[in-house]
Amino acid sequence: MSVSVVIPAYNVALCIERAIRSALDQSHEPAEVIVVDDGSTDSTCDLVSGLCRDDPRVKLVRQPVNRGPAAARNLGIKFATGDWIAVLDADDAFLPHRLRYLVEAAERRGLTFAADNVTLYDRAARRVARLGIEPDRIGPCLELDRYTFVRNAMTNQFASVDFGLLKPIMRRSFLISSGVRYPEYCRHGEDFILYLRALMAGAKFSLFPESGYLYSQRVGSISRKQSDLSRTVANYRLIERQTRDLAMDPVIRADPLLSSLLLARAEKIRALYRTRELRGLLRRRNMRDLIVQFVCHADARRFVSIAIRRKLLRYVSSAEVRS
Repeated sequence: MSVSVVIPAYNVALCIERAIRSALDQSHEPAEVIVVDDGSTDSTCDLVSGLCRDDPRVKLVRQPVNRGPAAARNLGIKFATGDWIAVLDADDAFLPHRLRYLVEAAERRGLTFAADNVTLYDRAARRVARLGIEPDRIGPCLELDRYTFVRNAMTNQFASVDFGLLKPIMRRSFLISSGVRYPEYCRHGEDFILYLRALMAGAKFSLFPESGYLYSQRVGSISRKQSDLSRTVANYRLIERQTRDLAMDPVIRADPLLSSLLLARAEKIRALYRTRELRGLLRRRNMRDLIVQFVCHADARRFVSIAIRRKLLRYVSSAEVRS
């Protein structure tokens, strides 16, 4: 079964060759690697054009203006000819066995979507951080329906990344027949919406424990440094609103369990960005704004109470050590 790899690219001259070569060097060779340049202003196009001359499997599609990763992926899908679509982000990479592992598993089980575990990579530290999901949580194979998927997409947990970060291979005939595409109004979180829409359209989706996808963390969990390759700034307020809008969609509201799970996800996302905002105020010693938040918002009062308790515990522990 043939595979088309789609790579959206925007100002990624530092890493695009690594991504392309990781796709070309698969034990199950791809039929094509389609790079969709999303209005880059650096040397990305020149580098990809050179690779196109070296290997006819590499194809360059150019968008004159930057429209975001969802639009770039949709354009790549439009030009794809393979039986399967495999999306690869330009700052990530495939391990050599990945496509063979997923295609064989998907064909054996008659799937329309097949995902593997992800390996989290800290670019600043130049080290693998850890597996994204503990294999015991997946078992030999974890079948996903709309409810299981959303339950596992409640922001990153210690033993499991948000399932919206998965990068499944997708059967092209299903995408054509269902009309499911990445939502182009999204610049972050578009994967989650596509996977949910696909499941609602009847996709048979399974997750497997072996990892063949090397995912570059935006902020390294080892180095604690921002990746110099990531071009996406996550707008969690927008993702929360999009999730609430999904929960209120008439089709989804007809499924009360799914709607309630999406609202729970929205609350988790809100708690995530509110905690980050409050930590930022505390780190910058912006006590004026922190006091305003404390007076006006219950979540800020909880955050401050926890911060004070932790500081007192550290003080007591250090006092005991000194004594």
